Parts: sequence; structure tokens; C-alpha cells
Amino acid sequence: MWPVARPLLGLIVAALTAVGAGCGSIRTRPHAALGLECSDRATADGELARGTALEAAGDEGCVEAYYLACSLAWPALGDPSHGSGCYAAALERLLRSGLRFGRFDPARGLVIREGGGTTTVPVVHHGFAWQARDFQRLHPPPNGHESMLTRRYGCSGVGLPLVVERARNSCDPIEARFLPEKSFFAATAVLRFDAPRAVLEFHNPVQVHSVLADAGELPLASDLSAPLAQTLEEAPRSYFAGFVEPGGAATSSRLNFLEPYQPGKVPVVLIHGLFSDPLSWADMVNDLRAAPGFAQRYQLWVFRYPTGQGFLQSAAALRRELRAALVQLDPGRGDPALRQLVLVGHSMGGLIAKLQVTYSDELIWSRVANRPLDEIVATEPARALLAETCYFDPSPDVARVVFIASPHCGSLCSSSLIGKGASLLVEPSAEQAAIHEQLIKGNPHTFNPLIERRFPTSIDMLAQESPLLDAMRQMRLKPGIKLHNILGVSHPVSLDGPSDGVVSVNSATHPGCRSVLAINAPHAKVHRAAEASAELLRILGCFEMCP
Repeated sequence: MWPVARPLLGLIVAALTAVGAGCGSIRTRPHAALGLECSDRATADGELARGTALEAAGDEGCVEAYYLACSLAWPALGDPSHGSGCYAAALERLLRSGLRFGRFDPARGLVIREGGGTTTVPVVHHGFAWQARDFQRLHPPPNGHESMLTRRYGCSGVGLPLVVERARNSCDPIEARFLPEKSFFAATAVLRFDAPRAVLEFHNPVQVHSVLADAGELPLASDLSAPLAQTLEEAPRSYFAGFVEPGGAATSSRLNFLEPYQPGKVPVVLIHGLFSDPLSWADMVNDLRAAPGFAQRYQLWVFRYPTGQGFLQSAAALRRELRAALVQLDPGRGDPALRQLVLVGHSMGGLIAKLQVTYSDELIWSRVANRPLDEIVATEPARALLAETCYFDPSPDVARVVFIASPHCGSLCSSSLIGKGASLLVEPSAEQAAIHEQLIKGNPHTFNPLIERRFPTSIDMLAQESPLLDAMRQMRLKPGIKLHNILGVSHPVSLDGPSDGVVSVNSATHPGCRSVLAINAPHAKVHRAAEASAELLRILGCFEMCP
């Protein structure tokens, strides 16, 4: 980890972003002499070795040695006999030692001593949705293999791949509501030597794929998967707490943006399933980010929710979060991309997605109680809870839903002894327990036996005989909504025919889908399979996936 001396504040730089389905490139003037006096016998490797020795001795002169090594290696980039190894090694040590000795501040640049004075190498950023002030902490890419990340995307080339860490600004209302506590994103550092002076550049490797050096246009080094690997190393998993204690603050419902809002890009909202959390989407996020054209047209959001509570409540929470996001981001409704939301739901997440594009009518309430809602004796909080979970219309801003292994007719496991035992582990919040007690005492012989014992858990609602699933199958869909289906078939034989081990093909099937793809993967891995990512890219009109 390389702690940056202080956050970037007040630095606004020109960003050159190449947008389109192909590569982006940054073009600058060709290499010119630096005016640095150095012996003809000096080599980049020699300066790198000298810098290493100085750094080991605690001598900040290593900064100049590494800088000189970079300048000597720059003209040779692209030469197969020389390679870029020396340049990348010198740049990595230059940034590290610059931070150590207080000579590198991303807000002002890199300070180099020449003769009796100093020169500041400026910093420029290319192609980022993030601002310059967001470059708060730098990490080298993690070396270990993260079990939640099956594939790794990147390439060798010019520059030094990095992971940039930034903390949420709690004073900004949009950040406080929709950005995670920490965000990690990819950057590639390039120390360019052009007349009249050197420049330290940070490139977004998702958008920029090449740079122009002395040898011509060369590929930019990248590690697109490194930010996800860093996230998985640092972020705690919350799926267990979210199941057994759905009222806990650590797993409360929340919509998170993976990058700052970008007008003109359609949000793709990923909704995880039962006994899971947003980190389970790491493989798909990794695939989508690396796919040519995706980042130019789409932005990724994820919805986290406590999976132990009934999914009607989680669906209501997602409706609230989406409404709040669209009002804060685009109060004048001037961005048409925000009216084309794509919801992608795995397992129970697919049911939550469906409840964003259906009319409840009286279908849910008729299964819950035998009297109209306005005749129910209830406190205001209780009445509000019943109203928002049982009565709703489709979102006008959702254009497409992709189901992945979603149990439209229930789960094979929910009715089993294991499922019933797991349901008993769920502890409702004190607030919901109090609401339930008041409703039952105030309205005897009114509620469905499924409700009278307690508010149903997610497992209760996923039972194949669940009256709420029966109501959902009868709901009217939003006119014009586009539906797609991806299902797992890893188990050719089950109690209900072929399945993914948890959800049968019969249960996962939904009428009216424009496309259906079967994947040979178990339930917990259907959405992590490369075939699922490729199918989603096809649905979204991005026809390529990185090899």
C-alpha cells in the first residue's frame, strides 16, 4: 500500500477520453531532449540499481535516480530487445519513494531536484469518471488469487497498473446515499518525456488502451481486475448477517453506484439472491468492465438488501432507492438514459426485479388479509408498511429485466427440513416484531395463517406452495417491458425435472421472455459463469467479451 501524502484538492485537469467501441488513445508530441546532463555511459538499468541502493540507505536521492532511469528507458519503449520492464520498475519505485520522502503529491505533482533548484512534474488524468481529488491512496495490484474472482483481465504494455482507493465524502448528499464507504478503481501511470517538460499521466485503462511514445503507438499496460481483487480482499462479506438479522444496520437495504453518476449512460442494476451479497457479482462486473463498448454505454449499480426478510419488503426498498436516485441525479428528468434502467436479478433477486415492473392490483392483499386495508386497525407505521409492500405500480423508468436462475414457482429447498430450519434462524427487527404484534392483536381472524405467526421470511415466501408466488404469477406486466431469462441445468434429474440443484427449469421459466439461455452451472454459480456475462452483453448490444 502506498499512502498518498494528502488527497487531491482543487486540481482540475483536462481529460482526453476516446469514446467508442474501439480503443481510446492519447496522442502527444514526440520525445524531445530533457536537458538533463547525464553520462553517455549511464544506462537505465544502472540508474535503477543506484536508486535501489540509495533507497535502502534512506537517501531521498533515490527519487532522482529512479526518475533518470525512467527518462533513459522512455526512448527504448517498444524495442523488443529492451522491453518496458526497467521503465515500469523505475516508475513503481519512483512513485513509492516520492510518497515516502514527501516529494510526490498528486495535487501538485512530482518534485525533482536539478542542480541547485527543483522542478515539479505536473500530473494529468485521462478518461476517468472520477475527479482528480479522488486519487487519495495508491495500491499495487494484488498478487494473490481471490476465490470470488474467476477470471483476470489485463495486458502488458507501457506504464504501471495501479489500484486507486478513495473514501466516500459523507458531506456530499449523493455520495453519502449512493457511493460505498470505499471505492477502488484502475489506473495506469505513465511518466512521459516530451518537450518542453515531463508529465506524469494517469490513464483509465477501461477507456484508454494505447499511448503514443517515441516508437509509435504502443499498448497501455492494464490490470482491469485489480480493483475488484482489492475490494474482495478488504470488504467483509455480509450475506450471513443479512440473512439471520435482516434488521441490522450493516445489511440495511442500499443502492450503490460502482462509479460516479455519468449522464447519458444507462444504469445496469445488479440484484443478488438469497444468502448472498453484492460481492457475489464480482465475476460478472469483471467481465462487463473488460468488454469493449460496455463502459461507453452503461454504468453499474448494485442493490444490497437483507435476504432474510420477505422479498416484498426488499422490492419496496428497491423502489424507494431507485426513486431517490433518479430524483437526486436528474430532478428535471433530462437524461433519457435514466429512463432505460436494466435490472439483472440472480435467484430471489430476479423476483425483486419482477416486482419493479408489475401491477399489484389486489393480488397480494387478497392473499394477506380478508378485509380491505382501510378497515385494518393499525398504527401509521404499520399501515405504511402494508401499503408499500402490497400495493404498487410498475416503475416508469425500468425498460428491461434479466432473470438469472430465478424461482418464479418456488425453490426446491425452501419446503425441505433444511429450508424450514434455516427460516427459524431469521430474527426480525424489534420494530417489525412490534408492528406484527399490534396488527395481529388489533385484527383477530383477519390475516392469512402465513402472516399470523410472524411476517414471512424469504424462505417462507419461496416455498413452492407460497400464496404470494401464486399472486406474482398472475400479476400484469408493464406494457412493453423486455424480459430475458438465463437458467442453470447442472442437475439433469431432480424432484421437478432438470434444475441447477436449487431452482428447477420449470420454476425458472417465465412467459414472455425474448430470449432464454440454459447454462451448465449450479445455482450459486450461474450468474458467475462467463456464458452468463456473454449473454448479458449480447442482450445489451455489446457483442464482444475479452478473451
